Amino acid sequence: MKVQRTLPPSAAPIEFRDLIEGLLGLLRPQSTLEQLQAEFGQYFGVKHVWFVSSGKAALTLILQALHGLSGREKVVLPGYTCFSVPSAVVRARLSVALCDVDPLSLDFDFAHLSKMADSSVLCVLATHLLGMGIDVPRVVELCRRQGIFVVEDVAQAFGGHRGDIPFGAMGDVSFLSFGRGKNITCGSGGAILTNNDRIGEALAREYTPLPDVSLVGMLKNWLEVAVTQLLIKPSLYWLPAGLPFLKLGETKFYTDFPVSRLDPIRVGLLRRWKRRLDKSTASRVAHSEQILRSLAVADVRTLKPFERGQSVYLRFPVLMRSKQEKDAVCRLSARQGLGISSMYPSSLQHIPELRDALSSQEVPKSTAIAERLVTLPTHEFLSDSDVVRISDALQAAQRVAGAETRCPSDVANGQRPGSPLPRVN
Repeated sequence: MKVQRTLPPSAAPIEFRDLIEGLLGLLRPQSTLEQLQAEFGQYFGVKHVWFVSSGKAALTLILQALHGLSGREKVVLPGYTCFSVPSAVVRARLSVALCDVDPLSLDFDFAHLSKMADSSVLCVLATHLLGMGIDVPRVVELCRRQGIFVVEDVAQAFGGHRGDIPFGAMGDVSFLSFGRGKNITCGSGGAILTNNDRIGEALAREYTPLPDVSLVGMLKNWLEVAVTQLLIKPSLYWLPAGLPFLKLGETKFYTDFPVSRLDPIRVGLLRRWKRRLDKSTASRVAHSEQILRSLAVADVRTLKPFERGQSVYLRFPVLMRSKQEKDAVCRLSARQGLGISSMYPSSLQHIPELRDALSSQEVPKSTAIAERLVTLPTHEFLSDSDVVRISDALQAAQRVAGAETRCPSDVANGQRPGSPLPRVN
């Protein structure tokens, strides 16, 4: 454990006033919830809004509702995404089908998607991974021909938009996440959004029997949020980051997560969500632009979202030229407290619990992304000097990995190591 300025890979700060609002939520639960539903409905332009215990709980309810309307069972997912996504599919007792991903944009490989989108598919999950906008209208157009629902995954992209349309308002139904590492947080939580009355009625049937959270559970979450807000500051994050048993950032696949209503304390924690979202979005956009400029000077290749509007980078993605470069920069980041993350350890095909079921579904581009992708922090705690240090670390990792992998013929021909990506800045 090293005492030093240490950046968390992702952070969603909460002010003291928000913590008080959380406790006040116990005094006015119904009015606070109704106000939140109205505000989210207006923001996204939808008629139906529900708040639940997590993003994966939200997706589970969506899938159950859509299955009740269609009867189909196949859910198409991007081959590289959060492990919580397939866990929700399994929890809903549906089957996972994998579509490969474009490594330069993290959007679908549309040639692959067009082959998969047949009458056996219940829905396609259109995911704005890391806050990078994808071409949802193109997904919708492709799916309409076969009666396939489009579920828009905005868990990591709250605040982004395409023109005047916010991410989350382009598919048939969408969901948000308010987990600790998301754009805004209430500790844990999620939202379901739709403007489709038929889907809304089906979702209402799924939502009605959901249990409430106990008072002990509410207060435990509030305390965890308060402690987290103290320890995510760079001056103190070295402490939890240096405790291996906390397993910070560890990616797990599990299906026994709670599916319940969002409790009054967490609803209260979201009371000032607009102000917090505006602040978070402005910070992430500004830092992403700063990172882009810094990496362009450093000759580090970056990914480019398809979206012509505003992507809100939850974390900024960089595709290293090799696994060796990725490992080198992650080691350097750990030593210097730079907050560079390796993200998900594999494509969905290689999740141990799903390996047998998905062994025949090849997604080579997604696998390559898992081997080479790192992400950089963009949150409000990032400083100008942090951006410089991160850029220096990426260049140093390239040099270290290059020295380890460069062969005599490369040196003789004056070539750089690895397989450089085309510049897409």
